[in-house]
Amino acid sequence: MSDIDHLSLLASFSGFKVRVLANRLGCDSGLARTAHDRLIAKLGDLISLMREGLSAERDLLLDETSERYQHAAEQIYWIAEEFAHRWLADGRIPLLDDLIIDWATREILDIHARRWRPYDGSPVLDDVSDAELCGLRRIIDEIAAETGVRFSACRIVYDASDAAPPYERPLFDGVEML
Repeated sequence: MSDIDHLSLLASFSGFKVRVLANRLGCDSGLARTAHDRLIAKLGDLISLMREGLSAERDLLLDETSERYQHAAEQIYWIAEEFAHRWLADGRIPLLDDLIIDWATREILDIHARRWRPYDGSPVLDDVSDAELCGLRRIIDEIAAETGVRFSACRIVYDASDAAPPYERPLFDGVEML
C-alpha cells in the first residue's frame, strides 16, 4: 500500500486548478497566459493520476483473491512511482523555458540545432517576476508548500547583464531569501 493520500492530493490539486483558472482571467500578457495554461494542463495530469490512485484504492477493498485486487495493488505501486519520479523528483517542473545542462561534461543542449555544445556560462535561466505572471508565482509557491510538487517559471537570458535581479521570495519557514 502506498503512503500517498490520493484523496487529499486530489482535493488540493483540484482547488489549485480552480484558483489558476480564476487567476488567468486577470492576465494581461501572452507570457502570463501561457504559464497559466501550462500549469492548468499539468494540474490536470496530476488530478488524473490521483483519480487513478483512488480507483485502485477502491479496488483494494475487494476480495484478496480477485484479479482486480491483484491488479489494483500493482497499479498503486506504479502510481506512487510515477508521482515520485515525474512530479517530486530532482528539481522543478518548467512552465516556460528550461535549459538542459550536462554538468559532468560542461555541455548544454542546443534545442534548435539538436546537438550538444560547450557551456560557457551563457545562457542562464532568469525567474519571471510575479507581476509579469499576474500573480501566478504566489500560487506556484503555495502548491510547492502544500503538495511538494515544484514548478518553475523562468526565461532564458543569453546575456547575464540583461537578467533582472532575483526577486525576494519568503521561504516557507518565514526566512527571507534572495
